[in-house]
Formats: sequence, structure tokens, C-alpha cells
Amino acid sequence: MENQEIKITHIESELYQWDKPPIWNGLHVYDKGRLHLVRVRARSGREEVIGYGFNGGTAATRPLQIFPMYVDEFRPQLIGRSPIDTAYVSQLADNIKIYGPGGYHTQVLAAINQACWDIRGKVAGKSVHQLLDGQQQRIRTYIAGGYYGRDKGLDELREEMDRNVNEFFATAVKMKIGDKDAGLDNDIKRIEAARQQIGPAITLMVDANCALNVEQSVAYLPVLKANDIFWFEEPIPSHNYRGHKELAAMAKDSDVLIATGENGYGVHHFQTLMDYQGADVFNIDVAILAGYEPALAVVEESAAHQKLIAPHGAQELQVHIAAARENGLMLEYYPPAVDPLRGEIFLPQMLLDRDGYVTVPDRPGIGFEPNMALLEPHRVR
Repeated sequence: MENQEIKITHIESELYQWDKPPIWNGLHVYDKGRLHLVRVRARSGREEVIGYGFNGGTAATRPLQIFPMYVDEFRPQLIGRSPIDTAYVSQLADNIKIYGPGGYHTQVLAAINQACWDIRGKVAGKSVHQLLDGQQQRIRTYIAGGYYGRDKGLDELREEMDRNVNEFFATAVKMKIGDKDAGLDNDIKRIEAARQQIGPAITLMVDANCALNVEQSVAYLPVLKANDIFWFEEPIPSHNYRGHKELAAMAKDSDVLIATGENGYGVHHFQTLMDYQGADVFNIDVAILAGYEPALAVVEESAAHQKLIAPHGAQELQVHIAAARENGLMLEYYPPAVDPLRGEIFLPQMLLDRDGYVTVPDRPGIGFEPNMALLEPHRVR
């Protein structure tokens, strides 16, 4: 197929929602799984190529019904264009005067961008990782979890951490802190229980999901240091740049890294954090940024500033960018405990190697297809 001849013929938008056991972090309750799936169809002569992208997901509370309206907005700007020009899709997010600096429109453009990269890889016979000139062939993972839950006490937290280490071969795990109903004292007990269960050799991180202020975050630092916590993720609201600068300086004395970025919609957000020296690890998300181009820009600028990358969310999308450059530290991985349906939504299922790493797929495109037979009963639009 000749790249210059292939044109986008249609962009489809579908919504899915399913029940799951409720879990929560410092700010948000996740009582349902949600998925916005974008399907881009492109044709060259008689041959059609389909690419898939998505946002939403297992821990998303965003109202799904808003996403299709933005697909309707961007569809006329993309029909008839080449899907190989993935940068054009991302650049539509730069129209800040019309759409604002970031939000639903960047997430929708991200899904369309992913789908075009999927097509681009399928046409070229290369994975997205290969198209990005990926430098790492395998990358370490960490297991996302440690959420608050109904009837989930210290024993249940210990069981979860033990399962993550022994069944999923994790060498690193993450847990939630910052719920106002739990409070500092209860979180200290939870952190200590998790560390005692996994032992000193396993890396442990904590995530407050922006639920704290600087003063509250500082109060956690002694216990984080005492329990050898590797990073403190989203301790404060993501756009509090002055607060990040203040907190990051104090965290250095506790040998704790500050991680943030999953709510960063544009390259400018990360550039500002770098200017303020406000974080050590950036949890970029190619479903929040407007796709792989801005994500790669953050990766490369972060490397120049000696910052690390550990992407947030959907491992099937993020693995390519996590391993794109040498400053890619870890890949977040969602186990069935977070959402029992989650592990079967995309095929083939991503499995961890026995050393806690994952091998980056070399299948053409993103390398994972939605499991439509599983999803269809949960379609809401």
C-alpha cells in the first residue's frame, strides 16, 4: 500500500460501561469501568486499514457522553486526510483560543492520534515502538493498586500486596494514600503494613491523587522515609507549580522522589514543572496528552533535564512511549484486582515476565486489538 494514497474515510466513536467493585483514592470513587473507543477507517484503493485508540478506562470518572461530541467536532477536519500524518492530529490541540489549553478535546485527539499511529504501523509493518525509534526492548513494571475499598482493612491490603508480588512477579508496587476519611494516622498503618508484607527488596510507591496540600504532604515525609518509599505521586494539585517546587525541595531531604503528570494535557505543563524543579518523575499519559507526538516531546525534553518517565494508565498504549528512550523508568500495570474485566478487554493480554519486566510488543501498530465480543454487551452508545 502506498502511504501517500491512503486516506481517512470515517472516524467512529463508541462508549462502553460496566459494573465493578467500587474502589477509591484520595479524591475519586471508581464504581464502574468506562471506555471510549475510537475506530479510524482508512482506505487505499480497495484495501481498508482500521486503527483503534481509546481513553476513559478502568479508573475514569469523566462523563463518557461528552467524548463523541468532540469526535463530531474533529471528524470534518480529518476525513480525507492521510492517517500517516499523525502529527497533524496532535496539532489540532494547539487551537487554544477555541478549545482551551486541555481537557476533553485533547483526550479525544489522543484517541484519534493513537488510532492513526495504529494504522501507520500496520501499513509499515512496524510497531509503534519501532516507529518511535524505541531504545528499550524490555521495561520494568509496577503494579497499580492499594486502593481504598469497602471492608478493606490491613489484612486485605497485605493479601493484595502479596498477590501482586507472588502472582504477578512484581518488583515494584504502588498504593493509595490521602483519603480524608482515612487520615494520616491510618495511612501510616497502611504504609507500614504494605512494607512489612512485601519486604525490603520490593520497591514501594505511594499516590495521593492530588488530595493533599503542601503542609499535609510534608507531614507524610518522615513515614515515607522510614518505610523506604521510592516516590510520592501527585501529593498536591497538578498545576500548583509553586507548591511542587517547595515540596520537591523538602522531599530531597527525605530521599523521596516527587512524581506527577497524569493530568498534564500539554507539553507546556511539563516544561513549567521542569522550570520550577517541581518533580523528578513524570507520569505522562498518551490518552491525556494529544497522542504520541507530544508524549515523545515530553520524554525527550525530560531526558535533557535528567528527569525520569513512568507513564500512567493503560499499559497497552503506554508501553511504547515508556520504552521509547533510556529515561523510561517503569510501566504502570493494572491487575484484575483493580477491575476484573480489565485484563480481557484487549487482545492479546499483556503478561509480565517472571522478573517483573514486560517485553515491548513488536506486532504492527499498537499491537493490541479491542475484544469486541467481550465489550459489545457493555456498549451504551
